[in-house]
Amino acid sequence: ELGVSNPLAVIENYTAGNTNYHFVSNLGFEITINENLFFKTNFGLTYNVLKEQLFLPNRGMERYYELEAHNVAKVSNNDFNSLNNISYLKYSKNFGKNHKLFSTTGLNILSNNFEYDWGLTKNAHENDEYREIRDGENNLREIGGSNRVWNWMSFYENVTYSFKDKYLLTASLSIDGSSRVGKNAANTLKLGNTPFGIFYAGGVAWRLSSEPFLNKYSWIEEIKLRATYGKTGNDDIGESSATRYYQIIRFNETVGLYPGTVVNDELTYESVSQMNLGIDIALLGNRIRTSFDVYNSVTDNMLIYSPIESYLGFNYRPENGGQLKNKGWELGAFFRLVDARSFKWDIQANVSTSTNEISEIVGDMFITDIDGAQIINKVGNEANSFYGYIFEGVFSTQAEADAANLINDRDFTFKAGDAKFSDLSGPNGTPDGVINEFDKTIIGSATPEYYGGLSNSFKYKRWTLSAFLQFMTGNELFNFVRFRNEQMSNLFNQSSRVLSRWQRDGQETDVPRANWKDPIGNSAFSTRWIEDGSFMRVKNITLSYNIPDEFLAFQNAEFYVSANNVFTLSKYLGYDPEFGYSHSQIGQGVDYGLSPQPRQFIVGIKLGL
Repeated sequence: ELGVSNPLAVIENYTAGNTNYHFVSNLGFEITINENLFFKTNFGLTYNVLKEQLFLPNRGMERYYELEAHNVAKVSNNDFNSLNNISYLKYSKNFGKNHKLFSTTGLNILSNNFEYDWGLTKNAHENDEYREIRDGENNLREIGGSNRVWNWMSFYENVTYSFKDKYLLTASLSIDGSSRVGKNAANTLKLGNTPFGIFYAGGVAWRLSSEPFLNKYSWIEEIKLRATYGKTGNDDIGESSATRYYQIIRFNETVGLYPGTVVNDELTYESVSQMNLGIDIALLGNRIRTSFDVYNSVTDNMLIYSPIESYLGFNYRPENGGQLKNKGWELGAFFRLVDARSFKWDIQANVSTSTNEISEIVGDMFITDIDGAQIINKVGNEANSFYGYIFEGVFSTQAEADAANLINDRDFTFKAGDAKFSDLSGPNGTPDGVINEFDKTIIGSATPEYYGGLSNSFKYKRWTLSAFLQFMTGNELFNFVRFRNEQMSNLFNQSSRVLSRWQRDGQETDVPRANWKDPIGNSAFSTRWIEDGSFMRVKNITLSYNIPDEFLAFQNAEFYVSANNVFTLSKYLGYDPEFGYSHSQIGQGVDYGLSPQPRQFIVGIKLGL
């Protein structure tokens, strides 16, 4: 009656089951043609079928499909099969004492097919005993599905040359064809009426430690300088974005077709050009090793879903519509602090930083709505930044609210107990006393400033104790769970934090008043829901005992105890500051309440056969 499902009813009455069939096979062979020439090929086959059955019950549950249905039965079938082949020819030869040449010529082929079919029926008998897809009312049955195909092919050549193992040169060329790009894809080469992208890379390295003027320093193992430049391509914007296709619709018992997308047959590869400079150093018999890289990359023809006019019948159109610049550095180091016969102590660490900036985008910016928030991509700013209001607290008294004299975009006046948002601008570029779209600004980014890890290892005879610590800092997160649990605008359960809400004139608090349906917008997306995502976590601690020689009927053995996710230091109020709701970049940094990473304790043995 209140439009809220009962959690116990969900547990007891809701049913969900699935059956998964998964088959993987690989077959290949190798041929040594002569001492310089080697050929290898490998075929891979993947077949996966997932069948799912669901029943959404009546008892204790709110109605479904905009209050249209009191129970629902669903079935679905996911069918995926993939075939790939990797073949390459390797050539290696030494010319005299000083010259070495390596060459790899290859062909990669990948073919993926995916089919998804589903059906549902609604309003079987209200006693919830009729749970099959054959039950329910005939006029409320629905079926649907989709088909996707992705074919990809790549020809490539890689050549490496070294002189005295001191001066190193490498070059590679790749010609890639993909069914995801348009048939008239820009910046491609047409081969047999099929567009192919051309990508390449080259690099040089100088092993400085091999020069005569450094030979007298015996503590120097290696000093190598590196420089590389390359261009790669990305076609990851969906299998049908550049394809003309139609979807089925049923209306008044008539079936029709309508376009599935606004076709862009010029959709082409997103290209990334990157320059990298690096140095590798090894000292004291490799007891000290470090590498440092600095890079700068430019992403051209950025793949985006560009907003279009609604009268076209679609919200977005896939296109190449932007440019993104990235730069950063990476540092890795290894230290063997103690190297005694029976005891060794190793420390390994790495730290990285990366920044990005949108330098071009269609319309200079576009805003994407996600559940509970907005994401903005704007020239001169980081990609996929959070976009909302600046929260400045709560109006303590009615006099304070009257002095501010603010209204929202629905002409509701802010009162005592309402949220205070910064009035940044208006239609004329100056504050106008109205809290609306003109007052939204960039309020954070999920991109960290620094991230990395530190591992420590102690080895005494056959015993080894190791620990790994990871960290991330400088990133912001949207705590969607807290946003839901502190809205105070409906009958949903709320957290104990709302006990601190504003309730009387003069009360000092940072939690606004409870307000049914929230017409004033106290819970609007703002800095109130943005939190520091920095953390430091002891990821793993392991103690092991190794038997390197024969153990019972086995060649060797290792006994170990291990603890994962031991503890985390963080100011984040959610379950876990490290999460990944989706593979999509636009969803990074949005915490929709995934289960936190569990603390695990493992006891095991590894046996060598």
